[in-house]
Amino acid sequence: MDAPRSLWTDRPIQTRSEDRLNFADYADILADIILTADTPITLGIFGPWGSGKTSLMRLVAERLIGQRTPGHRRARTVWFNAWQYERDEAALWRSLLLHVLDGLRSDDLSEEDTQQIEDWRMRLYTDVERTELGSLQVDWSAAGRAALKLGLSFIPGPGTLAELVKLAQGNISVVEDLVKAFRRERVEIHRRRLSLLEEFQAGFAHLVREYVWSRNGLLVLFIDDLDRCFPARAVEVLETIKLYLDVPGCAFVIAADREVIERVIQSRYGTEADAPIHGRDYLDKLVQIPFYLPPLEEEQILAYIANHAPEVDQTGRLIFAVGLEPNPRVVKRALNIFRLLSDLARRREKAGVMEPVVPGLLAKMVVIQTRYRDLYRDLQEYPILIQDLEMAAREGTEVRQPVAPVPTETGTLLEKYLRHRPLLRMLRIGPPFAPLSREQIAAYIFLVRTTGAEGAELSSDLPSRRWTDLLSNDPVRLRSAVEAVQAQGTAEWYVDALARVLEPGSGASISERLSAATALGYLGDPRNLDEMVDIPGGSFPFGEERRPVMTMAFRIGRYPVTNAQYARFLAANPHYPVPYVDEEWARPYNWDPVTRTYPEGKANHPVVLVRWEDAMAYCAWAGVRLPTEEEWERAARGEDGRAYPWGPSFDPTRANVRESGIGGTTPVGAYPEGASPYGLLDCAGNVWEWTSTPYDENEMVIRGGAWNFFAEDARTFVRERARRDHRSHCVGFRVATGPTVPRLDRGSE
Repeated sequence: MDAPRSLWTDRPIQTRSEDRLNFADYADILADIILTADTPITLGIFGPWGSGKTSLMRLVAERLIGQRTPGHRRARTVWFNAWQYERDEAALWRSLLLHVLDGLRSDDLSEEDTQQIEDWRMRLYTDVERTELGSLQVDWSAAGRAALKLGLSFIPGPGTLAELVKLAQGNISVVEDLVKAFRRERVEIHRRRLSLLEEFQAGFAHLVREYVWSRNGLLVLFIDDLDRCFPARAVEVLETIKLYLDVPGCAFVIAADREVIERVIQSRYGTEADAPIHGRDYLDKLVQIPFYLPPLEEEQILAYIANHAPEVDQTGRLIFAVGLEPNPRVVKRALNIFRLLSDLARRREKAGVMEPVVPGLLAKMVVIQTRYRDLYRDLQEYPILIQDLEMAAREGTEVRQPVAPVPTETGTLLEKYLRHRPLLRMLRIGPPFAPLSREQIAAYIFLVRTTGAEGAELSSDLPSRRWTDLLSNDPVRLRSAVEAVQAQGTAEWYVDALARVLEPGSGASISERLSAATALGYLGDPRNLDEMVDIPGGSFPFGEERRPVMTMAFRIGRYPVTNAQYARFLAANPHYPVPYVDEEWARPYNWDPVTRTYPEGKANHPVVLVRWEDAMAYCAWAGVRLPTEEEWERAARGEDGRAYPWGPSFDPTRANVRESGIGGTTPVGAYPEGASPYGLLDCAGNVWEWTSTPYDENEMVIRGGAWNFFAEDARTFVRERARRDHRSHCVGFRVATGPTVPRLDRGSE
C-alpha cells in the first residue's frame, strides 16, 4: 500500500527560508520604505483573496525586527488580525487599542506611564465587559422598583434589556422603569468612553514620542484580514487608525482587497453622487503608499509546483500554470486535490474497479473544478462538452459544430465558455479528451467530484429533461440527450415525438423545429424523404418578367436528396468517389473516404459537394432524372407567380438563407411553413439545386438560393449557373420523374 503523502496547509509564509514565490524582493523594498519615510505613514498591500498578502506582511515584519543600520530606525512591530476578533463581542476598535498598548509596554517606561497604560487597559476591558459581554450594570433603584412590581425580590440572571422586558410580560409601567434604568447606564458608559478616548489621543502621542520616536524607533502596526470583517467593523478599524493612532513615529501596514474595502466604505456612507465620502477617495486619503501585489506569473507557478510537488510532471505543471487563477492559495488547493485524487485513483486501479487515470486529464479536470465551477456543473450533465471545447481550443477560431449551427435565443453551452482564453489555452496542452467515451470522461468528472459538493444533483425527471435538451437547439445538450436516449433504448418514442414537431401547425418555434430535425439526423428520420409530389401540366408565369410557359405534368421530390439517400447510391456503387474536397471550407461537409460515411448527425441534410455528373449518376441509378429549370420553377412558384414559395415577401422563419443567421446546411423539411403551393420544401434557401438545363456550353442552371446567399437570391425566378465539375458546400439537387418537352435554346427566345 502506498504511504499517504502530506498535503499543503494554507499557513502563510513565516520566514525567508519558506519563500517559494520570490516575495523577498517586495519585502525588502517595502521594509526600507517604512524605515526611512516620514511618519505617520500608512502602506496598503492590496490583492485578492489568497494572493499572498499575509505572507508578504510576515516577510516585511521579519525584515524589520531587529533591523538597525545607520540611517535606519529600530522597528517595534504589533500584529493585529482584524478577522480574528470579528466574532468577539468586544468592538474591534477596543481590541486594536489593546494590541497597541501591549506593543508599547517595556521596561523603559516610567512608573507613571506604566500606570497610565494599565489604567487605560483596565478601563477598556471594563467597558468591554459592561457593554458587550452581557453583564451590563443598571440603575438598581429603578430596576428594583420594576422587580417589586413583578413580585420579584431580585433581578434574575438575564443581562440584556430584551431578556428583562420579556420577564415583564407586557406590563407597561414595568417596561418603562427597565428602559429608564438601562438608558441611564448606557449614557454613563458613553460619557466614560469619550473621556477615555480624549485621554488616549493625547497620551498615546506622548508615549510614542517619548519612548519610540525620540529614540530613533518606529512603531509599526500590521493589520491583516480587514476585508474579511463585516463592513461596520472594518470601518471601525480604519477610523481608529486615523483618529487615535496617526501620530509621528507610527507606521501602519494594511493588507486587504481594495475593491472589498471600497465597497465597505460605500456601504457606510452611501453610493449617491452627493455622498460625503467615496470608497476610492477614502482609501487614497488614508493610504499614502499603495502596493498592489501582482498575480503570479506562469514561470513562478511552474517553479513553485516543481519545488512543492516534484511528482507532477512537466505537462501537469504547465496545465496548472496556464489554467489556474494566478493565486498562491488557489495553486496549493488545486495541488492538494490533485494529489488526493491521484492516490485515490491508484487504489481503485489496483482494486480493479477503475481504468488507469491519465495524470494530464485529471489535472485539467481539477483546474476546471477549481476555477470554472459553472463549467464543471455543466460537465456533470453534458460530459461531451469538454470534447467540443477542446476541439474549439485546438482549432482556434474555427469551431467544429457537431450538429447544424443554428441560432438559439440564449446562446449555446459551447459559446458560453469560448470566451475563457486561459481555459482554451489549457485544453490545448497535453493529452486530449477527444478519444474518450462518454463513460470514460464521466469517470474523471465524478472522481474529481469526490473532493467537494460542487454541482447540483441531476434531475430525477429524466424524460422531461431529455426532451428539453432535444429541443434546446444547443449542439452539446442535444447530442448528449441523443446519446442518453440511445443508451436507454428509448429512441423510438422520442423519434415519433420529434417528427410531430416538424409537422405544419405544430406550434413549435423555428429553433425547436431545427433542433428536432437535427436530433432526427442522429436518431433516424422516420419521414419518407423519397416522397414525390405531383405537379399538373399547364401554363405558369416564368421568370422575373412573368412570361407564360407551358409544362407537362410531372412528379418532383418533396425534399432535396439527403446524405442518407446518397449513401444508398454509394453502397450500390462501391467504387464511386464520395463527396470530398481537400479544403478547409469543405471540412464540415466532407465524407470519410475510408469508411465512405457522411458527417456525423447529417443523415437528413441535403447532400453537397456533388458535381452535376454525380447528380446525373445518382438519377441513373435511382431511375429518376433532374428537373428542368421550368419544372423546378413551376413546382416552387405555383401558378400565381409568387416571388417566394410561400408568398410575395421574405420571411426568415421560412427559409435558410444568409439573413436567417444559420451559417450552414440544415436538415431538409425543417421549415414546413416555407412550403410551395404544391408542398415542396427547401426550394428557397438551404442549397442551390442542379437542373438539367444548360446555361451555356460548360455550365448548368442551378436554382433556389442557399444558406450562404441572400434572400433575394432565393426568389423563385432567380437563375444562377455553375460549372458541371463544380463541387460546393452550397449546391445539391432534387429529382423528378415524368414526361418533359424539348426546351427552346435561350439564344432563339
